[in-house]
Amino acid sequence: MRIALTLGAACAAAVLTAGTAASTAAATAATPADNDRGVIWGTVVSGPDLKVRDRPGTDGAIVAKLPHGSQDRVECAVKGTTVVHGNADWYWLTGVRGWVSAAYVDTHGRHVPSCSADPCPQWRDRDCHHDPCANRDR
Repeated sequence: MRIALTLGAACAAAVLTAGTAASTAAATAATPADNDRGVIWGTVVSGPDLKVRDRPGTDGAIVAKLPHGSQDRVECAVKGTTVVHGNADWYWLTGVRGWVSAAYVDTHGRHVPSCSADPCPQWRDRDCHHDPCANRDR
């Protein structure tokens, strides 16, 4: 199953979970189009749920959770602030608009390119009155 959150859901989850235990974000299935052969799909291999964060490290706020076996588009990778099971890479997932440790995502042997720019620089502002990544330049 491929995961995509509605606009604003990731930010809403961050607001709702600030200072409390995080809830699983609502997700809907998405089907890839025939023209997205260049897209890298990652499969969640952690269990029970993979924590999606607002920045690339375990110090980031949890904005969503993805169940084992779910899939999302992996846009790019950065060296995060936290090494997880010997892996310092963190992936930006476009559907949930957040960062996950590469240690918990199988890209099926596909190389994930480095992020040439922060895919969502708005996380630094901690402005969660709207979807922090909705207006990013793409």
